[in-house]
Amino acid sequence: MTSPRNFRDVEEAVEVVAAGLEDELARLGMPNDRNMLSASALVSPKYNELIVQAHQKFLNAGATCIVTNNRHVVRGLGFKMEEIREYTRLAGRLAQDARKNGCKEELVKICGSVPPLMPSYRSDRTIEKDEGAPMFKLIGEALWPYVDMYLIETMASVEEAMMAFEAIKDLGHPVMVSLALDNVGALRSGEDVVDTVQRLVDFCCGAGTQDSQCFRAVLFNCSQPEDITKALKKINQCEELVNKLTANNIRLGAYGDSISAKSAAGVMEEELVAGANRSRLDLEVFAAFAVKWVSLGATLVGGCCGVSPAYIRHVCETLAEEGVAP
Repeated sequence: MTSPRNFRDVEEAVEVVAAGLEDELARLGMPNDRNMLSASALVSPKYNELIVQAHQKFLNAGATCIVTNNRHVVRGLGFKMEEIREYTRLAGRLAQDARKNGCKEELVKICGSVPPLMPSYRSDRTIEKDEGAPMFKLIGEALWPYVDMYLIETMASVEEAMMAFEAIKDLGHPVMVSLALDNVGALRSGEDVVDTVQRLVDFCCGAGTQDSQCFRAVLFNCSQPEDITKALKKINQCEELVNKLTANNIRLGAYGDSISAKSAAGVMEEELVAGANRSRLDLEVFAAFAVKWVSLGATLVGGCCGVSPAYIRHVCETLAEEGVAP
C-alpha cells in the first residue's frame, strides 16, 4: 500500500454539481408526498415550474452541473414503463428550461439521472438484468435529447452500476457512475471501494474498445461527507488504481448529503456551537469537505440530499478562495 497522495498531476477545472431537489422543492411550496417524493413535482403539472425554479436557484448559487429530477421516477415507486418515459422526458425538458432561462447554455452541463430502479441503498433488491437493462435503456433514451451526459447515480452495488452502464453506453452521451457508501467508506452492499472502482473501470473501459471513450468519471453521492472522504483516501492509497484512472482519463467526483447531526462531523459541530447543524458553521464544514475532496483528486464536487443553494454558493466561494474556482 502506498502513502496517501493527490493524483491530480494535470490541473483540471473543478465543476460544482447540484442534485437532490426534494428539499428545495419543499421550500418552494411543494407538498410533502412520501409516496412519490420529488417525482410528485413532475406528476402534478402545477408544480412543474417549481422544478425549473429549484434548478435556477442552484445555478444562481454557482452550480455548473445540474442533475435532472427523475431520480424517483422508477418502478420501485410504482411507475409504469410509459410513465417512466413520459416523466423522465419532462424532467429533462425542465432542466433545459432552467438552463435556458438563466442564459447559461455555454456554462452549465445537464446531467441526466439514471437512478436505482428499486429503493436506494438496497443492493439485495437489484432487479435481474433481463428486466433491469431495458428499464435503464428506456431512461437513457428518454433523457437523450435534453442532457449533455448521463449520471448513473446512487448505485449500491457494482453489479447494478455495470448493468446500467451496459444499457446506455451506446446511446451517444458521456457516462459518469456514482456510488453510494456506508459509514466506513465501502459500498452499501459491503463491497470494498477500491475493488469496486477497479472492477468498474475494467468493465466500463472495455479493454480499449469504444466503451472507454464514453466512461468519464467515478463519483460518490447520497452519503455522508466524511464517508466520501474515507473512500477517496482509500483510492489515493492504491497506486495501481490511481494510475489506471489517470491512464484512462477518468475523473473522480463527490456530491455528498448534508451533514447528519449523528455523524462524527455533526457531533463535532454541536460540541463547538449548540444548534450548529444548518448554521453558518455547518456551511463552512460542508465546504471544507469539498475542498478536501478536491485535494484528494476530485474535480466534480457538490451536494445531494439536503444540500441547499446556500451550501452550493458557499462551496463555490470557498473553492474560489482556494484558487480552484469553478
